[in-house]
This record gives sequence, structure tokens and C-alpha cells, in this order.
Amino acid sequence: MQLSLKALQEDPLVQFADRVGDQLSGSVIKVVPFGVFVRVAPGIAGLLHQSDLTREPAWGETVPVTIVEVDRPQRRVRLKPALGR
Repeated sequence: MQLSLKALQEDPLVQFADRVGDQLSGSVIKVVPFGVFVRVAPGIAGLLHQSDLTREPAWGETVPVTIVEVDRPQRRVRLKPALGR
């Protein structure tokens, strides 16, 4: 059995799972053929799928998003553009 400092820290996704439906802003940290990844909190990034975008934001751009789903077992966060922000 190995022990690491990361294993001793609380998983940031656990507290974040309660935020489904929240609107917030985040920075684009990666542009991929199927969308962009947006950092929405320290240690947490979510996918903003290309099919939900009217235009593709650039790397580093801050975008308003809504949290649609937090899949804790798969460690995935799905986002959509925030409306009305």
C-alpha cells in the first residue's frame, strides 16, 4: 500500500458535485476538435462541447458557463454556455 499527500487531501469534485445548475465563469485551458475545456475551480475543468457553442472561444478567454452534470465516478464535468450573463 502506498500513501501520498494527494490521497490525504479532500477530493475537490465531491464538494463541486452539489453545484449542478450554477452559473459561473471560467478560463479556457484547452481547445480540442470537439470543444473546449474550461477551468471552473482550482483543480476542476469541464467540457463545453462544440455542439453547444455558437463560436469557439480562444485559449485563455473567460467564458460564462452553466454546470450541467458532474459525473464523480468518471471524474467529468459537463458544461453549457450560460444564458443571460
